Amino acid sequence: MIFIGLSSFSLIFVLHFIGAFSSIESKLYDLRFKIRGPLIGWDSKFSKSKFSEEYIDSNINGKWDANEKFTDYGNQTWNSNESYDDLNNNGIWDLHEPFEDKGNGLRDNGQDVVLIEIDDEAYRLIPEGYPYTRGRIWSKLVQNLTLAGAKTIVFDIMFDSPDHTTQIIQNTIEKECDGCNYIDADIEFSNSMINAKENGTDVILSGKVAYNPNRIPSYYFVEPYQVLLESNPPVGLIDQESDLVDNVIRRYPIFYKIPSEPKIYLSLAVQSVLSFNEINNYTINQDLDKEIFHLGDFDINTYGNEASFLLNYLGPASNIYKTFDKFSLSDVIDTHEYNLSVIEEDDDWMDKYIDNTNPLYKFFGQRNNPFKNKIVIIGSSLPEDNDFVSTPYFNYRNSEHPMPGLEVHANAVQQLLDSDFIGVPTSTLSLSKTSFISHCLLIFSFVLITLVISNIESIMLSISFSILSIIAWFSFTVGTFLCDQLWILKYFINLFSKIDIQYNSPVPNESMLLPIFFPIASVIVTFGINLTYKLLNEQRDKKFLKETFGKYVSPKLIDDMYKSKKLPELGGESGIRTAFFSDLQSFSTISEQLSSKKLVDLLNEFLSSQTEIILNHKGTLDKYEGDAILSFFGAPVFFEDHSKAALDTAVYCQKNLLKLNKKWQSEGDKWPPIVHTMKMRIGINSGEMVTGNMGSKHHMNYTMMGDVVNIAARLESAAKQYGILFHTTEDTLLDAGSNNYCWRYIDRVQFVGKTVWHQTIEIIDFKDSASDEDIKLAKLFNNGIELYYNQKWDEAIEVFYKSNELEQNKDEEDINPSRIFIERAYEFKRFPPRTGWRGAFVLEQK
Repeated sequence: MIFIGLSSFSLIFVLHFIGAFSSIESKLYDLRFKIRGPLIGWDSKFSKSKFSEEYIDSNINGKWDANEKFTDYGNQTWNSNESYDDLNNNGIWDLHEPFEDKGNGLRDNGQDVVLIEIDDEAYRLIPEGYPYTRGRIWSKLVQNLTLAGAKTIVFDIMFDSPDHTTQIIQNTIEKECDGCNYIDADIEFSNSMINAKENGTDVILSGKVAYNPNRIPSYYFVEPYQVLLESNPPVGLIDQESDLVDNVIRRYPIFYKIPSEPKIYLSLAVQSVLSFNEINNYTINQDLDKEIFHLGDFDINTYGNEASFLLNYLGPASNIYKTFDKFSLSDVIDTHEYNLSVIEEDDDWMDKYIDNTNPLYKFFGQRNNPFKNKIVIIGSSLPEDNDFVSTPYFNYRNSEHPMPGLEVHANAVQQLLDSDFIGVPTSTLSLSKTSFISHCLLIFSFVLITLVISNIESIMLSISFSILSIIAWFSFTVGTFLCDQLWILKYFINLFSKIDIQYNSPVPNESMLLPIFFPIASVIVTFGINLTYKLLNEQRDKKFLKETFGKYVSPKLIDDMYKSKKLPELGGESGIRTAFFSDLQSFSTISEQLSSKKLVDLLNEFLSSQTEIILNHKGTLDKYEGDAILSFFGAPVFFEDHSKAALDTAVYCQKNLLKLNKKWQSEGDKWPPIVHTMKMRIGINSGEMVTGNMGSKHHMNYTMMGDVVNIAARLESAAKQYGILFHTTEDTLLDAGSNNYCWRYIDRVQFVGKTVWHQTIEIIDFKDSASDEDIKLAKLFNNGIELYYNQKWDEAIEVFYKSNELEQNKDEEDINPSRIFIERAYEFKRFPPRTGWRGAFVLEQK
């Protein structure tokens, strides 16, 4: 029993440590939002008011306290838990039908965020080229919102280059009209921001952190265009954090710090809230024990000790569920001074909020102004701008709802203003330094409970109690998030009856997040190990067959046969994988100098040693073809960094061959001198290929097929034509991470029978272990290649002569890339290439 307990604890801990539960824990995280439903909007069960509710401040402390009276408004829209008159008997609420607009029993602060979107309507009605000019559109928008009384205007749009319309005008004037005048749209936009500031409205612009591996430093801050910065606007970063597991945005950053700079850059939401609250002077302090960041008097509860917080999304995307008040850009700039492209729809919509001469102003200008004292966030919801992200509400009510990026910022802003943070009693959901003790205690507790349950004599009773413990933990953890421990009972009553029992309204700042899956996994694993232990003797025959048969057939196929009880069938699976080809150089010459037995001994030692490296890096052996090794990475079990695993394998295989050379040399006359300097060529390529069972019904092999495989084979054979040993493609290198290796460009190769060229690369060594000569060679050669492609022949020849001095193969009879490009440069100097030449070279041999 102690052995089983220790084994269970160790296994769960290791799986948790390597992130094996991360994916399902993330899905269960999202499930809590879907069970709770939106906090606001038409599908909300809580009728949270979008408007700030009045209250009597009995103790005159400037804030509402739980015992003080307040007016409980509805939210002016029908919610799923409210009754309505179904006038047309269609079973759903329609816009014109009367409904009960009731409150939620809690005092609501209301919403402070309004969205303005560049949507399809704006694209259709605004008579301007897109992206819109900052003069006629954005300065006009700032002007209108300032007149409407917006307190803070936030642009989720990058203005990091000059206004394109102004640039077009400048270029035209320079060429065709010396005396023409124009208004610089950037200056016009900047002046509108200055005017807004003078009238009590802050305008916040967006920046971002960019990365360029060829730049030093690689990370840098992209700020708004310099002319716009002259108006001294606050700048917030639009960068968002998505989980590596599934790219869903669940956290929001507080600030970013570029490694090479001392400055801290606030995120867009944090900067917006500080401006809205008129907090200008502050210092950032972190309370590690309480997991809080203090920005002056403003506090943010963090996720663990990260500079981020969990997003408590108010609901799905607003375009359907009306989570936030949303307006089209075409409406907000539509005044009597600005004409839309469709006359029939040009109703001067914005005038009723900002023009006191408008007949509707007395009804909308003050009481029903949606922008007054609000934070207005402007961004795009156009599909072609591709600014959509996945959130916990992405799959909601059996349909997909990608959220525009500006709405993520809106959720973060509103959450910060409400101080409505999600608490995590275990500090983090994943295993970290801050959560280590609490997570270990949870694992230990559930393992101990399950050991007691699993030793009940009745197997059915034991299983029943285990299932009940899983359900109880699931119910408890979801209940702490919903602030309602009876939620599961209410859920099933609502599911199987016509009664609609509401969950408790979530109390701000009281939702808690506890890990769900690894405690449940502790129950399952402990029970499973206990049950498995009793069945071990029955598995001996299977283990014997697997160990024996697995020498000839993939172990994955053996597992499939055992699970399905079926013989393997023909077929394959397409996916992004990496193909690996290697071949010994001058093997025919080597084989001529060895007897058959010695040749077999040499090959067995070489192939065994190299195959072990491939398997240790999660590669799958395809086959041996004489001295050649064919393998692939990323199948049958896919893993993300298969490209890096393949490149790492190749470097280690080359290093291993050098060790084998020294070993064979130390064995004296056993091997001829050519064996002591034996070399191996390798070709690697990543892309979409088919892996699976190929062959006939009577004999099949788990192998790979596809053009990507063909290119990998061509890369290996083409290495000989360039005098190199390790040949791959630029795409494969970038996927694996170019900073991990010392490498150089080789050629833009169009292989025989192909119509598309590939930029090929030679991997020289790992970056950390490369010699100074290797690094210098790579740098020189890459400089020469750049000059060559720019048709600067003399400069390229000069650089290639220098790189040739550093080449490994520099005897007169040797081939190397520097010599090849010296000859090509001389040839192109005599006979220049055709117009449109991009440097592609067609190999004449396979």
